[in-house]
Amino acid sequence: MIKTIFHCCLLLFLCSCGPAQESTETERDASQRSAIEERLIAELSPSDDMAGRQRNAIINRAIDRNYDVYAAPEGYFYEILDTGEYNRLMEGDIVSVHYVGTFLDGQEFDNSKRRGDKLRFRIGDLIPAWNIALQRVRPGARLRILTPSELAYGTEGLVAPNGDTLVPADAPLEFLIEEITILEE
Repeated sequence: MIKTIFHCCLLLFLCSCGPAQESTETERDASQRSAIEERLIAELSPSDDMAGRQRNAIINRAIDRNYDVYAAPEGYFYEILDTGEYNRLMEGDIVSVHYVGTFLDGQEFDNSKRRGDKLRFRIGDLIPAWNIALQRVRPGARLRILTPSELAYGTEGLVAPNGDTLVPADAPLEFLIEEITILEE
């Protein structure tokens, strides 16, 4: 009997504490989302050319997914999820990374983890958005990039060696880049 009373009291106590904490977190999340959304809406492009439409599509993706992205002066958007350690990466550094590439609708077109093979490259040898954005972080960082096509694969798109189109021309893209490691030459 005493055990039953104790369990009932404990259950009542937990039930009365749980929702208050949950609503505070929800309110905090909602206010953060609202602030991010307001900041991103201010970045919308008034122009209706392809660059303006792609910029607006990127901003809409960020708002829909609650990404806390910032506009880079070069024209892409980025979110540093983990800054990493040591010195910032520089053009010419040889690095290996895992990444996931998706279209703005969320459809994946490439995933190095799924292949089980990190991408190895020299910063400066890839698409412009990667070359520029990677210089914002350090080894071990996690970074999200949303980029217009002009800083990705542009009017050519990306075609596999067998001739299959992996990324169509003029496609804005999203990349999640992680497990960044500097390699020795």
